[in-house]
Amino acid sequence: MGKTRMLTEGALMLAIFIVMILVMIFVPILGVIIQLFLILPFLLYSSKHSVKYSIILGISAMLLSFILGSFVGLLFAFLYGTTGLMMGYCIKRKESKRTIYLASSVVFLFSLVLIFVISALFFNLNFLTEYQRIFQTSIDQYIEALKTLGQSPPLELQEQLREMVQILSLMAPTLMVGTAFINVIVIIVVNFPIAKRLGVEVPKFSPFRNLNFPKSIVWIYLLVILLSFIVNNDSGSFWQMAILNASFILQSLLVIQGLSFIFYFAHLKKWSKAIPIIAVVLTLFLPFFLSIVRVLGIIDIGFNLRQRLSQS
Repeated sequence: MGKTRMLTEGALMLAIFIVMILVMIFVPILGVIIQLFLILPFLLYSSKHSVKYSIILGISAMLLSFILGSFVGLLFAFLYGTTGLMMGYCIKRKESKRTIYLASSVVFLFSLVLIFVISALFFNLNFLTEYQRIFQTSIDQYIEALKTLGQSPPLELQEQLREMVQILSLMAPTLMVGTAFINVIVIIVVNFPIAKRLGVEVPKFSPFRNLNFPKSIVWIYLLVILLSFIVNNDSGSFWQMAILNASFILQSLLVIQGLSFIFYFAHLKKWSKAIPIIAVVLTLFLPFFLSIVRVLGIIDIGFNLRQRLSQS
């Protein structure tokens, strides 16, 4: 009876996923929305049933997606199937939400890298090169449009735009990692409430105000800044790429730490919730405010600012 139930639920989850894949492929306007829920059938199934049957569901979804949706269907089935199975497995083991998030993000990132590698090897499709080409074409069209209107852009601006293309190509590793981690947190926010309503015991995140990174981040950040002055950063070199990516990731973590402190301080002082939300908006749109928040994050980590405030 139990085995029949597993097979029945597996067939149902598979059918739901295939319908979503077909709608996403043939009705592109709904694709962005449906993409957020692609992990749900895998999450629901693997959170209740064994790894063996969960893997069978994943493989079946990939095969049917390839048959019905060609390479595009297979791509989405592999990317979201593996991530959903990992989420469900972690939920079944009653892992913390942080562990679920990290494990799922790593699986999503690994799947993304594998897709890029396979695309380059077997289909001669380099996503990074295509991205650079599209961005460069957009810049060239923008410059040509200005020239047509009799407003030739300054050479300095043209050079800055070309440098931007180069920087974006150098930051490909960071962009890929960021894509994975941001996608997974959006997926969790969207799907966990639905899974909870359907009877899956999903864990809760601790409040954002309690987020606190280790002190080592500050020391690593200082080391990266020091290396940027010492190491020869020739354009396009390995060291330039490594320092640029490390610096961006560490700065982002320090900004998150600073925002977390603002939420903590607002909670401590019992301020309106609107104040930290305004701080987030200002951080996103004002570079000067972003720098202040980053420095605040450094002070919070380096000088145990929260502990000092709680003691006082």
